[in-house]
Amino acid sequence: MKYFNPEENKIYIGSHDKISSWSDEDDELKTIERVRLLLKNYLELDNVSFLFGSGTSIHLGAVAIRNFPVEVEEYLKEQELVIGKEIYKEFVSTIEKIQSSTLTNVKEWEIQREGEGENFKRIESSGEIATEFERVLNFLIAKDYLLDEDTSTPRTDCIKELIVKIKEGLFLICDVEKRQVPEWLIKLKKESWSDHQIEQGNLLEKESKYIFHEKFLKALLQRPLNLRRANIFTSNYDLAFEYSFDRLGIHYIDGFSGFHKRLFKPETFQYDIFYPGSTTSGKVQRIEKVVRYYKLHGSLSWVNSDKLNSNNLYGIEEMALPLIQKEEKKGEIIIYPTAVKKSYTLDLPYSELFRQFASTINQSQSVLITVGYAFADEHFNDIIFQALSNPSFTLIIVDYVGTDNPHIERIKNLNDSRIIILQGKFFGDFLTFADTLMPDFYNIDSNERIVATLNSYYQKENSKEPVA
Repeated sequence: MKYFNPEENKIYIGSHDKISSWSDEDDELKTIERVRLLLKNYLELDNVSFLFGSGTSIHLGAVAIRNFPVEVEEYLKEQELVIGKEIYKEFVSTIEKIQSSTLTNVKEWEIQREGEGENFKRIESSGEIATEFERVLNFLIAKDYLLDEDTSTPRTDCIKELIVKIKEGLFLICDVEKRQVPEWLIKLKKESWSDHQIEQGNLLEKESKYIFHEKFLKALLQRPLNLRRANIFTSNYDLAFEYSFDRLGIHYIDGFSGFHKRLFKPETFQYDIFYPGSTTSGKVQRIEKVVRYYKLHGSLSWVNSDKLNSNNLYGIEEMALPLIQKEEKKGEIIIYPTAVKKSYTLDLPYSELFRQFASTINQSQSVLITVGYAFADEHFNDIIFQALSNPSFTLIIVDYVGTDNPHIERIKNLNDSRIIILQGKFFGDFLTFADTLMPDFYNIDSNERIVATLNSYYQKENSKEPVA
């Protein structure tokens, strides 16, 4: 079976590419096993953290939102007709103001699109507006604040409504439960994937759409129980991991407490889950299936809760997505609203989430594995570079584009042997990482073995002929 093309994949340790010396044309599995062993050595450290970016949700139909998504733009056009306010006109005015100050020249990847008030630059390949989504939202929030402060003039604008509708549009495109595997991914599978990648793509169609998140989690939870809980950080708004946790019966500590009403309480990040003592000595045993989970940019399931009290100091509630839709709270979701993120980290919950990220990866003997993260977030990068000042810290980057991204290229050029970069169609792909590269500590999943045994027994019992 063909796994990967050595010319399209890189394995950097420091600034040196190891793929040529590791690759064996006759046995690609040797190279894969070498990478798997490398990862296993780091996953056996006491303090293991992952940072997942948008690249880990694209195969689920999620939309990358670095630039302003076309689907959200179309939603604004539709809603302008529904609510009878010129929100799209306000949106166009905002884009023109932002682009006039930040995009002065038309580059190769941009085109000028004329007509119907859309005289602004777009990405040529996707048609997306060439302006960061979070920058647009930040601009509107800042403008809304200034207009609220100026009480001398009554407001007649529709900025508040525009902000709500942008959040609603984002909610719809990030709800991966209702999204389909994108057409471009299916086309790519047919045209240029290896045999192994085609098999992975088939799994997406035949099995659960979260199968690769589940494979990753199963492998991660095989780490020895004497080690600290693994930490999963993500900048994604979607609930791919939450759905996977539920399907696998994994307990996750995410900063919320409660059952019918889940409220943000950052002190819960310090909690853990144990079996009660079963002996006279009172010893307790840690529950195996537990991870610590941090959504650094907020979530589709987080909404504002105005009823502040002693049990709800932060005014943030976690709700199921169907309930958010039913109660029409899509426009109240709490997401990170700025591209200039440093100015916003003093506000909760982000100050607490970033503090947790910094304190976790700055501990001794730590490894941070980034997957599908493009290093375009200044605040994340500051924290990661600070951790690199710790001699025992290791950074492993798994990214499809890899060093073709100038941010990751600069990191490679540091020529630090504690920095490992896996890139390319095979080694930089989340599906490959979850299905093939994550090490297997026990060689077999014990739960799956039990289920297989029970199913086999059940089939034998049912196949027995009834007694006359």
